[in-house]
Amino acid sequence: MKKKLKKFLQKIKNKRKKKNLLPPFKLSKPIRIGIVGAGVQATKLTEQVKDAGAEIVAVHDIQIDAAQQLANLRNAKVSTTKLDEFFEVPMDGILICTIPSVRFEPIKRACEKKIHLLIEKPPAYNLVEGRQCLSAINKSGVITAVGFQSRYDPRYEKLKQLIAGHEIHLVRTKITIPYYPPITEAPWSLQKKISAGPFSDQAIHLLDCVRFLLDNPRPVRAASIGAKNMVRYRKDLDAENALQLIYELDNGVFGSHTNHCGHGDVKFDLELIGPTLRLNANATEQIIEGIINGSKIEEGFPAQNSMGLDKVCAWLKAIETGDRKYILSDYKESLNTQALIDAAIKSQSTKNMELAEKI
Repeated sequence: MKKKLKKFLQKIKNKRKKKNLLPPFKLSKPIRIGIVGAGVQATKLTEQVKDAGAEIVAVHDIQIDAAQQLANLRNAKVSTTKLDEFFEVPMDGILICTIPSVRFEPIKRACEKKIHLLIEKPPAYNLVEGRQCLSAINKSGVITAVGFQSRYDPRYEKLKQLIAGHEIHLVRTKITIPYYPPITEAPWSLQKKISAGPFSDQAIHLLDCVRFLLDNPRPVRAASIGAKNMVRYRKDLDAENALQLIYELDNGVFGSHTNHCGHGDVKFDLELIGPTLRLNANATEQIIEGIINGSKIEEGFPAQNSMGLDKVCAWLKAIETGDRKYILSDYKESLNTQALIDAAIKSQSTKNMELAEKI
C-alpha cells in the first residue's frame, strides 16, 4: 500500500504546472552517505541522494538480502547486518529509515562519530527515546533533520504566506488511507508495539504541518479515542482503523484530527478557520481555496518551494555549506510534534485529556 500511496502522490506532483522552477540541486563537492534500514522509504530517498550527486557508500539492514539489494541498486560497496561493520565505513551523513522502535542505537553511534543525520518520521518511538537521541545530537553538534516533507511542500509555504497577519482559531485535519482491508502493508506498521499506531505513522505528518504553518506553537494538551473494528480476525494487528483527536496549542489554537485507515481513497486534508478566513489546502488538490476577508480564494502554487529544495536536498546542502538555515525540521523542534503524539496515544489508555510534555 505504501507503493500505491507513493505512485498516487507522484501522480499529483506530476500534474503541477512546471513554472518558476529553480535548477535541480547538485552538490559542488562529494558527500558520502550511509543508509540504515533498506526498505521502501530508503529506496525512494536514496534516489534523491544520488540525483543530488552524493555517493551511497554503505547500507545496513537486519535482513542481508534487503541490504544487498539496495546496495546493488545504488552502487554501494558495503552491505551488512552488523552495525560495527557499517560504522567502519567513512561517511558524512546517514539516512535513518528503520522502524521507530530501533532508532536510538544507530543515532547514538552516528553522533559519536560526528556523522550528520536525516531521520525519517517519527523522530522516535516515544519521548523517552526521543530525549535520549536529542541528548546525543546536542552533545555531538551534528546537523540533524527529521523527514517531515510537508515543511518543504510549496503548497504549505504558499498557505503560510496567505495567512500572514490573520488570526487562526481552529484547525481541522483529516487522513483517509486504505491500510485495512485488504492488508498489503508490512505487518509491523499495523502493530502498535512497533509502529506506535496511526497517530505516529500517519497523523504526525499533518499535525507537524499545522505547527509549521502557525510558527511552531507548542502542544498543550490532547484527548483521543479510537477503535479497531475492521479485520477483527487478525488479532496480531492492533492498530486502530478509526481515530479522533482534539488538541490545544499554546498560541490558543484548537485543533481536531480525523484518521481512518480503512478507506479506499487517499486524502490528506487541512483546513484553517479564523474570523477573517477559512482555507483548505489538501494534499490531493492543486489549489488552495476558501475565503479571506469575504473574497473567494483559489490560489495555485509552484512545483518547488522558494529554496528549490526538498527535505533530502535541504539536508545535503546544510552538510555541504555547514549552514543549518536550510533545515526546516530539526530534531529538537520535531520532538514538540512527538509530544503531541505521545499525549494523544496516552489519552487512548487513560480516557482523559492529557497534558503534552515540554521539551
